[in-house]
Amino acid sequence: MDNKTILAVDDAKDTLLLLEFDLTAEGYSVIFAESGEQALEALNSQDVSLTLLDMYMPGLSGLDTLRRIKSSNKHANIPVIMLSSSHDGNEIVAALELGADDYVTKPYLAKVLLARIRTSLRLIQKTRALEALAKTDFLTDINNRASFEDLAGKAISQANRCNQPLSFAMMDIDFFKKVNDSYGHEAGDKVLKAFGANLKNQVRDYDIIGRVGGEEFAVCLPNTIDEHGIFACDRIRQHTEEMVIDIGNGHGNISVTVSVGVVSVQGGATSLENLMRIADKALYEAKSKGRNRVVMLPYIEESQEPPSEANADGDQTSAHNFYPGIDYQLGVNNVLGDDDLFKEILLMFYQDHGTDKEKIHEALSQHDIFAAKNLVHTLKGVACSIGAMQLFESTKKLDLAINEQRSDDYQELFKLVAEDLDTVVNGLREVLAETESNKTEMT
Repeated sequence: MDNKTILAVDDAKDTLLLLEFDLTAEGYSVIFAESGEQALEALNSQDVSLTLLDMYMPGLSGLDTLRRIKSSNKHANIPVIMLSSSHDGNEIVAALELGADDYVTKPYLAKVLLARIRTSLRLIQKTRALEALAKTDFLTDINNRASFEDLAGKAISQANRCNQPLSFAMMDIDFFKKVNDSYGHEAGDKVLKAFGANLKNQVRDYDIIGRVGGEEFAVCLPNTIDEHGIFACDRIRQHTEEMVIDIGNGHGNISVTVSVGVVSVQGGATSLENLMRIADKALYEAKSKGRNRVVMLPYIEESQEPPSEANADGDQTSAHNFYPGIDYQLGVNNVLGDDDLFKEILLMFYQDHGTDKEKIHEALSQHDIFAAKNLVHTLKGVACSIGAMQLFESTKKLDLAINEQRSDDYQELFKLVAEDLDTVVNGLREVLAETESNKTEMT
């Protein structure tokens, strides 16, 4: 197994010696702390895979130490197993509600403790793998839309605070539909993968890239002024034009081009939404001028008019208006057009997130910011994946406010989230009720 480091925290030295014997025999590296204060210092200075934490200690208690660990962005995801000679159910519940992963009574049985350690480590590995998948576009292995907007939003906030320049680009592979129509979707997937790999190779480590639509990509270039933004985007355009893509199935190699719209802001105050809007206009101009080119538009301040969510028919939800608040086609596209699978996902969303409004309200009312952030951040990602873009936008704003600790904005932003979530959840409830009614009539 990989060498894992376990932090053992107990004020009883004999317990620490026993833990060292059992854990090292199993192949773990062990570091020790005899108090909560020492435990926090150890976590700040060393890479710890799991913490064994005694419930009762002088000074900073086990519960207080746990509370500090779980309230830290740096350490919150480290599994914690509580150790105590107490069988008090209330204490066990308190520890678990604070975020403990498990609870083992002392004197412990070595094989039981080791089994629970292995389980906790496996669970955190699976959780991290799922988190990575939730942030990554499955096809191109770069940021998906939710992850890109999260990272780009933070970069823009940093640029605003430090009055630094920033460039932002939207990119669209030219005539991509013709690739799918002429050679099939498998060929289209290979083009998207090749473009994603090319994009990775042409940007700096700290630039932010993402797939934000079918054949649409976005790039955020921090600390980049006008001419450098154009140069970087044109380099991507040129390398795209030079790519030779083997699409297989006897079709040989093909080439594609990309159109790019870019905008730069010279510091001050802006938003992701405004930059995307201007870059989108520049992209449209690049395509209208013949494609395979970069067009930059000047930065303008945000319009006071709210953006319209309506489609060509004026429908404020989607072409499938029987799912209010959800762009049905966008959601289906996220699961490769599998309509039945998407309906199952919508049912899971209703079951898993139908009470999120109440949970977020309770967390904010109790000033449990850690719980509120987890709820809002998860809801934001899921909303994007099911095509609930208005809910995605409102949760994104609340998530950003929580990250920046703008507590005065919490309630106002929560109201928007609650309204958008009600639209989606109530719409799903009506569809589910109608479905059940139809089943009953058929039987």
